[in-house]
Amino acid sequence: MIRALSTRALSLPGQAPPAAVPDRIGAGRSSEVFAAGPDRVVKLYRQPFEPEAVANEWAASRLAHGFGLPVPKALGIIRRAERTGILFARLDGSPMTVRYAYNPVGLMMALRRVARVQHAIHACPAPGLPSQHDGLRAQIEGARVPEPLRQAALAALDRLPRGDRLCHGDVHPGNVIATSAGLRLIDWQKAAAGDPAADVARSELMLRYGRLGPAWFSRLRPVRMARRLIAAWYVHAYRAASGLPREAIAAWRLPVAVSRLFGRPSDTDAELLAAIEKLARKKPDFEKASLFAGPGQSPGRGQPKRFF
Repeated sequence: MIRALSTRALSLPGQAPPAAVPDRIGAGRSSEVFAAGPDRVVKLYRQPFEPEAVANEWAASRLAHGFGLPVPKALGIIRRAERTGILFARLDGSPMTVRYAYNPVGLMMALRRVARVQHAIHACPAPGLPSQHDGLRAQIEGARVPEPLRQAALAALDRLPRGDRLCHGDVHPGNVIATSAGLRLIDWQKAAAGDPAADVARSELMLRYGRLGPAWFSRLRPVRMARRLIAAWYVHAYRAASGLPREAIAAWRLPVAVSRLFGRPSDTDAELLAAIEKLARKKPDFEKASLFAGPGQSPGRGQPKRFF
């Protein structure tokens, strides 16, 4: 979905660039992106992510585009070399992780715009998309955590609202393309119908504990401190846009964090597990968390402003 972007820029942090393939733009954990002419790209999924991921990203991308949200237009589902993928309109730009790699002030300002985009997403309903609650439960049940922490996360999840708002499921700088026309959010395969506070808690988690370069770099104290500040700034920016109380986001931190330890191990797993142990000792305000996620409700202050 990106034009004028190097193969290296689309590689996962800490990994070598994908092997040279004539029309491949980049490769990630679950998919590869190939050029398909001057104005289109095709995203092909790796197994075992398809066909569920393909169907969900197709439905969510079309839904989001129909609401006027800043996403690339999904043009069709195709097959190539026995793999299934989605044809998208091509974007001119680069991920925020590249655009603002040496511009921390620019990054903070861009994150404020991303928070507004996420709030606009949450103002939309999500008919036909899978349940965020059910997806989190499945991931928690399979997470690499001690049983007491798993049970604590499941108990917290049971007390949290299901919600029916459109949630992207993976909003972070690597999934935001900075174009001349504004920010564009890609990779909708984890989209679900759910509680916006859970979606924000996931973004906060990714900003603080997501992959960022090689393992040694992520463990540096200044890097950890910077990521903590960036995550806190993002939550502040979202709350400023939405009016969502901090208690609503805090109540989701334990189940969302435990769900992150499902699937392929990451360099930051040990640090995240230590944070989970601390979260399990806290007592969130579940009653206040439930006030902002009833059926048909978007969080906070009415209709979001469109600062894309």
